[in-house]
Amino acid sequence: MLRQMIADQQNTYLDIGRLISEETFSREKREIYIPDLSAKFDMITKRNGQYFVAEIKKSSASMKSGIEQLKYYMYLLRSKGIEIKGLIKIPTEKKNLEVVLNEVDIKFIEENLKNLEILLREEFPPPAAKIKYCQKCAHYEFCFC
Repeated sequence: MLRQMIADQQNTYLDIGRLISEETFSREKREIYIPDLSAKFDMITKRNGQYFVAEIKKSSASMKSGIEQLKYYMYLLRSKGIEIKGLIKIPTEKKNLEVVLNEVDIKFIEENLKNLEILLREEFPPPAAKIKYCQKCAHYEFCFC
């Protein structure tokens, strides 16, 4: 990313997510950082002989954004020649959702990346508008402080 913005690592909701991940998946390789992609994946796991990049969520309330985040990670890996499926894991609900990246997703991601690049090149950010997710967001201070 152009500005290397990092979420507030002291955010309570990030701490809760880390705790769920650590307690539930203690035997799995977690938090894999790939510098070349500037990305940190929650987990890489293997099911039925196939590898998955996995995103661990504390609940299914943020499923849509979790799927989009996972598809972006899959897009990054694909850009390096790694075709991999995704998996959303919600241990508190005992749910697993398999995610695939298709051409429609790729176009959506590329369009969003273009729009984001235009936005990041602006001298000033657009006016902040609070939505229902703002209070729990680990990026809150970038908008409202």
